[in-house]
Amino acid sequence: MQEEFETMGLEIELLAINKIGSGSGTTYFSEDMVLPMVQDEAELGIWESWDGTWRDVRVVDQDNVHVGTFNLTGHSLAEEENYRALFDMLTAAVEKGRELAVDG
Repeated sequence: MQEEFETMGLEIELLAINKIGSGSGTTYFSEDMVLPMVQDEAELGIWESWDGTWRDVRVVDQDNVHVGTFNLTGHSLAEEENYRALFDMLTAAVEKGRELAVDG
């Protein structure tokens, strides 16, 4: 999906946030995936402050304001309708930001 955004010239950045205490999978993740990942730590408190749920995709706008959540559990991106729903959610956040920039 990231490559598709880049091809379209959209400034959308995907990254993962790993919950505190869930570090056992990070070796696999970082070796086999190209998605950047932040390891949450107590002083960061990302997971807690965002009220994280396992496999959430949290969509934030250009000002880092939460605009939507898409949970991947039961919504495999291998299924076109799920992929498109998330893709559309992400691109809508970009379009909203562009509209605000033009109207503002």
